[in-house]
Amino acid sequence: MCLSPNPGGEPQRRADPPANPAPQALTPRQRRERPRYNHHVRSPIPARWVAIVVFVFAAVLNYLDRQILATMVDIWRAHQDFAFTYDDYGLLLSVFSIAYAASALFVGWFIDRVGLNRGAAWAVALWAVASFGTGASHSVRELVAWRVLLGISEASAIAAVTKAVAMYLLPRERAVGQAMSQLGLSLGAGIAPAFAVYFSYRYSWHWAFYAAGLLSLAWIPMWLATARSIAPVAPLAAGTATHSFGLLRDPRLWALMIANALGMALYSLWANWAPTYLVRVQHLTPPEASHYTWIVPLAGYLGALLGGAISWRLVRSGHSPVAARKRACFISAVFLLATMAVPMLPNPALATAGMSFSFFWVCAWSTNHYTLPIDIYGAGRAAFAGASLVMAYGVMQSLISRPLAAVIENYGFAPVCIAFAWLPILSYLLVHLAIADNSGSDVIRQSQIAESAPSTY
Repeated sequence: MCLSPNPGGEPQRRADPPANPAPQALTPRQRRERPRYNHHVRSPIPARWVAIVVFVFAAVLNYLDRQILATMVDIWRAHQDFAFTYDDYGLLLSVFSIAYAASALFVGWFIDRVGLNRGAAWAVALWAVASFGTGASHSVRELVAWRVLLGISEASAIAAVTKAVAMYLLPRERAVGQAMSQLGLSLGAGIAPAFAVYFSYRYSWHWAFYAAGLLSLAWIPMWLATARSIAPVAPLAAGTATHSFGLLRDPRLWALMIANALGMALYSLWANWAPTYLVRVQHLTPPEASHYTWIVPLAGYLGALLGGAISWRLVRSGHSPVAARKRACFISAVFLLATMAVPMLPNPALATAGMSFSFFWVCAWSTNHYTLPIDIYGAGRAAFAGASLVMAYGVMQSLISRPLAAVIENYGFAPVCIAFAWLPILSYLLVHLAIADNSGSDVIRQSQIAESAPSTY
């Protein structure tokens, strides 16, 4: 600390300048991309969190649209509205995932290019159309076409949330912000079984998809009004990230993508097959299973919050953000080894508890893994970096969906749980070896300097 006189003549403490001022060490590109935080937002609860809550509602709708299908599988098989098998379900998951993966990078680039608000509005409108089309389908062939469109549009969800977290939250808050997005996914997945059963048994299964599409359309004006009222803390002009595809030359991004494909296999298992597990293994009907399956995504949300809290505490204790995320991922991966015990649980309540425990820790893992691209690459390319993980998830799910359906049909869930339980450990080892703890340090130092600057309000 050093002393400087104030106008009244008394000495006043002033912070010493950093020993190695970061701006001199930055390239011109890094100077353009460094965060410029807006400290003019005044509220007892920071308004940026209100914006994140509204944006998270889009994630609710995203997973509601997507997960209705998981419950509809056994409803279609029971009612015989048209011939439908588990292999057909594996096909729908596969084509959705191929479209999801193939479009992810372009969708991420598009959101970085046109801006968060326009990009998100177009994407949500498109997946609402896909929901209406799914509801109007009368054959597997028609379902395939609409699931392709849904995959293309919903590839935007994680990319858009990642960019919203990067723009509206400070670095120490980001993992909790990603946990908030997990709340949206968990609520959507938790609501979907009861939502599908309610409309299917009270009206018709078509209306489950129509209602989801209408809710999605209603979100668009709500978000645009929120965005006009609440300024981001790190505003970015549209069109400033046209070089996003250059990230594909960075081996760290490829390490994150491969690690995501490994770790998210377990997420995909419980997100898509939990209702089927209770129907097939515990011999419940779809309505009976819906009384249990809502607990699994709720546990996922709680796990995401814990995962965000772990890395927040580690950052506050002196770890770099990347080191904190990595350690939180390791803790989660160790607990996920317990997934091997799920097939041994003897009744629906215990089986649901086992699936919930596994989903709890895989969401704690994913919250931190999906925050790593923001820590490393910053807000300017956050949508593209997040979309790269989306692409990896989509490729993985497209490759495993039909073989997984065949294994479950012929051998049950036991071999799947045993094999998948080890994948998060492999994911952690890859990230730990490929990405240094101080990755993204230039962006982090700029963020810390901006956070320490006094507010002008």
